[in-house]
Amino acid sequence: MIMATRRYRSAIRTEQTAQTRAHLVECARDLLAEGGVDGLTLPLVAKRAGVSIPTVYRHFPTLEDLLRGVLEWLRPAVGQSRERLLQTTPEALPAVPLENFRKYDEHAAVLLPLMDSRAFNRVRIGSMSDRKEEAARVLRTLAPEWRARELEAASGAVYALCSPQTWRWLRETWALPNELAAEAASWAVRALLEAVKRQGGLAPPTPPKKPKKSEKSKKEAKKR
Repeated sequence: MIMATRRYRSAIRTEQTAQTRAHLVECARDLLAEGGVDGLTLPLVAKRAGVSIPTVYRHFPTLEDLLRGVLEWLRPAVGQSRERLLQTTPEALPAVPLENFRKYDEHAAVLLPLMDSRAFNRVRIGSMSDRKEEAARVLRTLAPEWRARELEAASGAVYALCSPQTWRWLRETWALPNELAAEAASWAVRALLEAVKRQGGLAPPTPPKKPKKSEKSKKEAKKR
């Protein structure tokens, strides 16, 4: 009976800890939307969440830890989770910008200030160590003869077209409406995947050599 009570209390504490952490991340998102990363500090999160500063530090000892928590929420919210990457077949990749660009737009108030943050980008890049290999494995069925390094590079080009960076560039620099930006990125993904299937690597295919003219043909050409 005592062991069962302890397990019950432990489960409650675990759930409360998870709820507190989620609430802190939610408050951090609100502060990011209001003032960007410059307006995000652990004491401000504590004030917004209505908890003590030590409570915030127990969950997130540093600002980068808090940004890592925001990243863990953000990736699934905008379709960029590792699970999504591994579960998307090559045939389904052209649909990714069509789905994700809408999500980027919905979360732009949080996403854009994070994209401008050096601290957040350190966290983001530091969490991507295995993504090149994983993305290349997704494309391997299209290009079994490609060298691993080249396929990783090609997969980077494909996934870049699905990324928030491409969405932002098409929206802000090229001034495209969100739907048209998504369609353009989807078209480019399809074109790249077709090229991956046709070619045996990144180098363009060598054009066939023209047959050499015989001496007789050369003489006849001179007469003309």
